[in-house]
Formats: sequence, C-alpha cells, structure tokens
Amino acid sequence: MKQAGLIKNILKDRTLLWLICAIIAARVLISIPVFVDNSRTAACYDATAFRKIALNLLDAKGFSKNSVAPFEENSTITPGYPFFLAGVFALFGDSQIIIVIIQILLNVFLLMIIYRFVKKRYTQKAATWAGIFFILDINTALFTTQLTTETLFTVLLIPSLILVLDIFEGRKVLLKSVFAGLILGIVTLIRPIALYIGAPLLLFLFLTRISWRKLAYWSIIVGMQFALITPWVIRNQDVFSESFYTTISDVNMLRYHAAPLKASLEGKSRDAAQLELEQESLSGKTWDNEAQYFRIMGAYARKYVISHPFPYGVSLIAGGLISLVYPLPMREIGAYFRGQENLPSVNVAQSVMVESLKGKVLYGVKVLWNKRLRYFGLPLLILFLAYALFHLLKLALGFRAYIILGLKDKAFLLFLLVGMYFLGLLGFGFSSRMRVPLEPLLITLAALGLTVGKAQKRSNPMDSSDSLGVEVNCDERGK
Repeated sequence: MKQAGLIKNILKDRTLLWLICAIIAARVLISIPVFVDNSRTAACYDATAFRKIALNLLDAKGFSKNSVAPFEENSTITPGYPFFLAGVFALFGDSQIIIVIIQILLNVFLLMIIYRFVKKRYTQKAATWAGIFFILDINTALFTTQLTTETLFTVLLIPSLILVLDIFEGRKVLLKSVFAGLILGIVTLIRPIALYIGAPLLLFLFLTRISWRKLAYWSIIVGMQFALITPWVIRNQDVFSESFYTTISDVNMLRYHAAPLKASLEGKSRDAAQLELEQESLSGKTWDNEAQYFRIMGAYARKYVISHPFPYGVSLIAGGLISLVYPLPMREIGAYFRGQENLPSVNVAQSVMVESLKGKVLYGVKVLWNKRLRYFGLPLLILFLAYALFHLLKLALGFRAYIILGLKDKAFLLFLLVGMYFLGLLGFGFSSRMRVPLEPLLITLAALGLTVGKAQKRSNPMDSSDSLGVEVNCDERGK
C-alpha cells in the first residue's frame, strides 16, 4: 500500500516527473560513448579490477583481480561493488551496458530522494532547483558510465544520512537506527572510506545537545555497521592470517599522503619520493602475501607523516580544499570522451600541487598544460571550463546558504561534518572523483542558497531547547 501511495504521489507531482524525464535524457546522452564502445566504461582505472573480480567470482576463481593463474586473493578491494557486478552478470551475462543502465536508474532514484527530502524539509522551489542542479552535475553523471563504486555508494549514503537526521530529531528512532546502521554497513562494504563515519556522527551529537538516549541510538548505528563488515575481517584473518578490514588505506597512505609530502619537503618528484619510501619501508623485511606487503609499507608511511605533523596538517587542509574546488577528474573525462589511446600522465594534479608548494607555480601550470590540458582538445577544454564555472556557482550558493541560515538547521551541521570527514581523509590524493558522494549535499545547499532570502533568517522563530537546530520548513517560515 505504501508503495502504491508513493507512486501515486510521484505521478501527481508534475515537477518531479519532468525532472525524472530530464535526468534520464541527460544521463543517456552522456552515455553515448559507452553505447558505441564498451571499453569506455573503464575510463576510470579501477573499473577493470572490479569487473575482473566479479568475473572471477562467477568462475569460482576466488576474490582475485588476476587474469591468469595463480588467482591470488585480493586485500585492497572490499566486496560490495564486485559482488554487485557479479550479481548483475549472473542475471544478464557480462554486459557492461546493463550496468550503465542500472546505474542511470540508481541516479534517477537518488534524484527522487534529494527532491523529496528538500521539498519536505524546505520548499518546493528549493527542491526544483536541487533537481536541476543534480541533472546538470557532470561529475555525478560521468560515474554512472563507469564500472566503479561512486553511483552505488552515493545512492545508499545519502538516504543513510537522511535517516540519521530523522533519528536524532526523534522520529521512530529504534527501527531506523538499526536500518541506518545496516545501510552504512553496506556503504562501507562498497567503499571503505566510510569505515569511520561514526566519528563525525558522534561529533554531530556533541555539537547538538547530546543525551544518553541519542548516544544509545548512535551506538546501535555504529554497532550494526561494524557487525555487517565483520565477516570480511574474518575472511581476511583466514586468508592472510591478519585481522584487518582492507589494505587500501595502507596503499593510499604511502601513495597519496607520505609520497607527496616527502616530495614537497625534499624537493623531489612524487614518483621518486614514492619509490624511496617503498624501498625504505621494505628494506630487510619479508612478506608472505599481498596484505603483508602493503601493511609493511602503510606502517612506515604513517610513521613518516606523524614525524612531520605541521606540513602534513597543511597538506590535509590543502588537499581537502582543492578536492572541494577542483571541477572534474580530467584524466577520466579525457579517457571517456577521447578513448584509451595516448592517455595523459597519471597523478598530474598531485605533481602540480607539489611544484606549487615548492614555489614553482608557473612550472606547475606548465606541467598541467603539457601533461593534461593539451591532450583534452578544445571541445573537452570548453566542457571542463563550463562545468568549472557551474561548480563554482554551486560552491558560492552553498556558502551563501550557510551565511544566511547558519547552523540553525541540523542538516547544515551534519552536511558540514560529513563533508569535512570525506575531504579531510584525502590529503594530497585530491580528486573531484572523491567528491562525487558529496555532490548531493552540495547541490542541496546550493539550491537553498539560491532560493532562501535574508528575510527568512530574520523571521525564523525556531530555537530548539533540544539541539543546536530543529527541523525547519521555509514554506511556513516565509508566511
């Protein structure tokens, strides 16, 4: 009955119907290169590994990304997305087009979630603009065409955050706490960057008015999240004789945190610094498998960054800010629209940042031009610049929303903390690809920044005795 009522409400909402039609058309349009050439689904380099693991799972060759024997078990990739691919392949065969179609539908579903959330909590006008901004968001759209985690991860993360808001605002909380924890567990199985998301949620409680009841609900959420990922920890113990969740954090710590930091401090190239760190960490060590190999390097990398706390802290802040501002993943955009031949160099953005920190700003710009922008060609360069302006508009409008409304609405505080959590983990490894899960939050804020006026701030009578802010409805405030 609830499903029938939901469908009826959607059919009655003409604005939402138009938005759904528009996003389907927009996502199909950007997917044309995939329909012409299936290899374009691997413009993002992780896609090949995800697909290979899925196919190996179906062929009973284990959780391995190897194309030939021995099929060694993988320790860096978590199981969520490969199992999703394997399930689709089991039903429809090795069809990359089907994956893209499903991810387009997931994007449509996410649009509906954003629209209904903004409409219910704020205004119809804000919901409409949120839908329009989401449709125009190329960063989000690009990854519906890729066999990577972004689309599936985001379509689960956003509802989980909405559930968290409902829980801490006291609406049918017990069952929702269990459900939110299960969703966050699945989210973590898809992308391990969500592993410690309980930390910003706990900070959210402390910055509002914390209570033992709310702390209990937080404990349920985090407990369910970790209960769901525990079987994977047990698997790693059985396979690698060590208890851990994933070694991707060790890989990232060396490549995207310690190596760029070392390069900037010692005036070396990023690749040279990474090679030195690998050699130093492995010197005199032995290892029996992939997991031990990466964990040795990760431990050494953590010691290196801890020994340089101030410059590393600067790198975290700079990396997070650049990830927030940087418009599109240029290598992926180029590979997707222009094909895989003569691809530009990887890690160009990190190289530019390293050169800039050494005071060689003009040289960094030259590197960017020679190794990335020249490959683009004029049409893609125009697309990149146009989206850059659109993204700056989103940021400006989102900032305006905070200026006008402050943190009186708990959603604003939660969005801010979750955004800082994701961006803060990136360090030098900045990429607009990493920002995809945050785009719906930024889009929501931008829509509010566009539609909310200063008069609404002055007329806001809502002051909560239970928290920093309460649920507000701009329709009622504006009357």
